[in-house]
Amino acid sequence: MAIAKAPSNADLAPTLARDWALQVDIGTTAEPKWEFVRGLSKFAPTYKAKMQDDADIDSEGYGSQIATAMEMTFDGEGKQKVNSEYKLPAGNQALSKAGRTMGLRNVVRARCWRTDGYDEGYEAHFSVEWEEKAGSYDDLNEFSFTMMSRGKPQRIKPVEGDGTAASVPVEEETGFTNGAEAGTP
Repeated sequence: MAIAKAPSNADLAPTLARDWALQVDIGTTAEPKWEFVRGLSKFAPTYKAKMQDDADIDSEGYGSQIATAMEMTFDGEGKQKVNSEYKLPAGNQALSKAGRTMGLRNVVRARCWRTDGYDEGYEAHFSVEWEEKAGSYDDLNEFSFTMMSRGKPQRIKPVEGDGTAASVPVEEETGFTNGAEAGTP
């Protein structure tokens, strides 16, 4: 009997880590004003599960993990760039300002999407951690941030045009209607 193995990847194209756009809303809920975060050199939206051990005495001493909560983070870093008036781009200013405050002033609404045609995008409110990195005399100024979701993110379609359009929600398919379809015994 032949051993099964995955087919060649010759017919698949890799996606590039750089193919993301990130925006922060500096307007109001009634009148959003989306601004790009500029100068990014790294960016990724990530889901992090909070796991709980649901093992019992019938588990024969083995742990059994189950996700009980979920958080989305937007992690990024970049090179600090300014315009001819030596001002940060508006999206960067919004993140920097939020990251230096507490309470609800630390919260921004943001969205991201893939720019390579792959249908993936997210929008949510986020608490912001912002850091300007130390460097030596011959380094460029750099920044990093982590944005942690406040509630469930909304899947959105990639934003078209110049980036000012409203987000278009996507209904998420869970792939199952009850635990039986999820592969549970």
